[in-house]
Amino acid sequence: MDVVITHGRRIVSDEIRSLTEEKVRRIAQHCPGLERAEVHFTEEHNPRITDRERCEVIMSGHGRTIRAHADARVPLVAVDLVVEKLEHQLEKAKGRLVGRSQPRRRPVSTESLFQRVRTA
Repeated sequence: MDVVITHGRRIVSDEIRSLTEEKVRRIAQHCPGLERAEVHFTEEHNPRITDRERCEVIMSGHGRTIRAHADARVPLVAVDLVVEKLEHQLEKAKGRLVGRSQPRRRPVSTESLFQRVRTA
């Protein structure tokens, strides 16, 4: 998986970069078709906003795009919140794919069972 990490005007520290890559690669194992992940860090300049750090993750591959973003006071907390959101979205997407490829069988009605028993 290709992980690209950017920050608006500041440089992302090596600690934040390595932890973010590790967490994004870990959640990408749930859905192996995803090939690329873009992580964008931005900072709000409005002093009234308490959660200034925003982390946005866009994962794409095999015609699917999954996005999530979260705000927090510290960038690593924002990454944790985004990872939780992405895990939930990936579980839903995978459930839809599995449900589509494995259709449910109709339950056999009891009336048809009685008819089979009587004729036998």
